[in-house]
Order: sequence, then structure tokens, then C-alpha cells
Amino acid sequence: MQNTVRSAPLKWLVAGIVLGLCQILAVALSDPLGVSTQFVIVDTKIIQSISPQYVQDHPLVSADKYQSFGYGWWLDIGLLIGAFVAAIAVRRWRIRGSTVWSHVNGHSLGVRFLLCFIGGFLVLLGARFAGGCTSGQFISGWTQLSLSAVPFTIGMFVAGMITARIIYPKTPRIDK
Repeated sequence: MQNTVRSAPLKWLVAGIVLGLCQILAVALSDPLGVSTQFVIVDTKIIQSISPQYVQDHPLVSADKYQSFGYGWWLDIGLLIGAFVAAIAVRRWRIRGSTVWSHVNGHSLGVRFLLCFIGGFLVLLGARFAGGCTSGQFISGWTQLSLSAVPFTIGMFVAGMITARIIYPKTPRIDK
């Protein structure tokens, strides 16, 4: 089994500049970038079709920002399409387990997808409890020079490094 990870197709500095320009454009045209609010809007629409009175009386989902699909919905769809196009463009599109995951946990794609789904659900749940997602706080917070973005970013990176060390105790060699 090969224990190497391919290098990224786009250098981190170029990717950061592109993301920064997207953020500036988003703030200039509408609102800062963020993705988790769209899940609340979808939930609100589903609940509204079942019980309109519940939505009208609820203190959170009755707010105007949760009543209609805005640019954020198209941002989420664009992220999915853009990720797919990027994967095709760099010839990395295929359903497979990651090299690191396979090295540490074996080759079970079903277990990996189940754990990824559970992890994604927990991240989204945490984002809604916190009133926004990591992209909204981290990326948009720094763009707007928000003081709360500083401790959040430090905490997010520390928690990410601890989690990665627990899940992946052995780091594979990265091809340059």
C-alpha cells in the first residue's frame, strides 16, 4: 500500500487570494459568505408546508432572512458545482477513500461515508447553535476585521489539529 498524498493542484497563496477576492465581491454585492443559513431556509420551507402556524410563531425561523432563497442558496449550489468541475479539471474525480483514511482505518468506504455524514451533521448542528458557520465566522469575520474572528480562528485551528492527531496518529509522506 502506498502511503503518500498528492500535492494540491493550486498553491495555497493563489487559492487564498482567489477566496479573498470572492469575499470582497460578495460583501460589495450583498452579504458576507456563509453556507449554513441555507439549510435553515430549506428546513423552514419544509416545516411551513406542514405547519405554517408553527413557522409564523417560531422566534427563529419566522425571521425574514429564513423565509426566502437568496444569493446564499445559489452560492451553495455553485460550491457543489464548482467542486465537481474542479475535481474533473484536475482529474481527481472518482469515488475512493483517501490515502490517509485507508492507511489508518482500512478500506471501508461505507464506514467512511457514514462517519463523514455524522461529522457533517454535527458540524452543521454546531453552526446553527452558534448562529453561523465556520465560513461565516472565519472567512467573513476576518474580511470584516471582526474581533470575535481572532479567538474563533485560533480555537478552530487548535481543535482541528487535536482532532487530526487523534484520528490520524501517523502522518503520511506528502509528495512535492
